[in-house]
Amino acid sequence: MSKSHYINNKELENLINLYKEDQDKYGDELFAMFDILITNIMDSFGFEVEKDDAKQDCFLLILKTLRNFDTSKGSAFNFFTTIIVNNLKLVYSKNKKYTEKLDQYRKLKQRDL
Repeated sequence: MSKSHYINNKELENLINLYKEDQDKYGDELFAMFDILITNIMDSFGFEVEKDDAKQDCFLLILKTLRNFDTSKGSAFNFFTTIIVNNLKLVYSKNKKYTEKLDQYRKLKQRDL
């Protein structure tokens, strides 16, 4: 894999197939590529989330879905980009709702004082 921040779909799909055959040999390289993809998505969409936690959640989701990925149903790049974006939206929404509830609680608490 090149050291750039560009993900080549054919390279990603090839690496996924190699990983399915030998996880120990290809795991580091594959997840370095997914790290680039996650980072690029987080940076380009500007999600206001705790980056390390969000990244970890994305990696877990990728691990869960990786064995079911099938190139005949679409490109790996699109498949995993969709998974990552949807997961980050979910994390962002949960965080936003939690923050709003805390703010409401603080306002009620201040009003009661």
